[in-house]
Amino acid sequence: MENQVPIYKVIRNIATNGVEYSKEIQQWMNVSDENKKVYQDLLNIWQITGSFPERYTPDGPKAWQKVHKQIHSQKRKYFLYRRIGQIAAAIVVVFISVWTGTELNNWKQKPHYTEVISLAGQKTRIILPDSSIVLLNGNSKIRYNQNFNKNSRKVELKGEGYFDVRKDASKQFIVSTSELNVKVFGTSFNVKSYEDDQTIEVGLKTGKVGIERNEKEIIQLSPGEVVSFDKKEKELDVKRMDVDLVSAWIRDEMVFDEDSLEEIIKYMERWYGVSIQVSPILLDGELLTFKVKTESLNELLKLINLLKPIKYHIDGKQVIITKP
Repeated sequence: MENQVPIYKVIRNIATNGVEYSKEIQQWMNVSDENKKVYQDLLNIWQITGSFPERYTPDGPKAWQKVHKQIHSQKRKYFLYRRIGQIAAAIVVVFISVWTGTELNNWKQKPHYTEVISLAGQKTRIILPDSSIVLLNGNSKIRYNQNFNKNSRKVELKGEGYFDVRKDASKQFIVSTSELNVKVFGTSFNVKSYEDDQTIEVGLKTGKVGIERNEKEIIQLSPGEVVSFDKKEKELDVKRMDVDLVSAWIRDEMVFDEDSLEEIIKYMERWYGVSIQVSPILLDGELLTFKVKTESLNELLKLINLLKPIKYHIDGKQVIITKP
């Protein structure tokens, strides 16, 4: 490792989610791509196995041979469940995609991807190979090529993520969704693109981003602007608002501003990882506005009952809401 730092500091930094020795490790990573690769290798091993190798050398194949010995599964995708945070059990599911073929040359030619999934009811923090940070909301996932940060920086997003992109004027950072691409060089922004939502939403906190569709830029956003794209009507709507409200979820807050009960229920299902059945008579189009922080499911339902009378029953992961 160039400009060496003790390996125990790298390990402590990863194990404490970037808290310990953060400045020293960041300076060390900035020295060379080799140092970044060492860090990413150790981070991947930690995420998948929950431990570190007794001895580590920056040799990818050898390192992953050790990892594979610790994973006993016949499946093509490997799962990691680790508790992070003091309140919510934030579970990261890391999928390392493996392709097999009849010939080694054919295998080498196929693209390899890393896929990170945040389950419903969880939030996940990811450090990308370029040191950009992504926070994934529940029921969301991103995928990126193994060559990420070599010639380009592109991730595919399904669900919602908050991106703090490290500035690199030579390599544009691209977030690809089902309908739109968000292109930046270095900035912080929120993207919400759930498959079952009618709209895709992008809110810009700092910097500037370009919104692209069908390989053509259709608008540029400035800080404090939020764009919504209607997937059915193919229409854009841009408005100025406090982007902290759009990304309130990263602070464990739920903010609803004139939202219908149907929209609130959908968000609650993702937030708490539950299935909610609602009596159709309650879906009357009434709009609700409120804000909560780290409330339990039961406490939130009690609050909704104050705003709109409901009767509810919680049975594990199943919730039934009816008219009282």
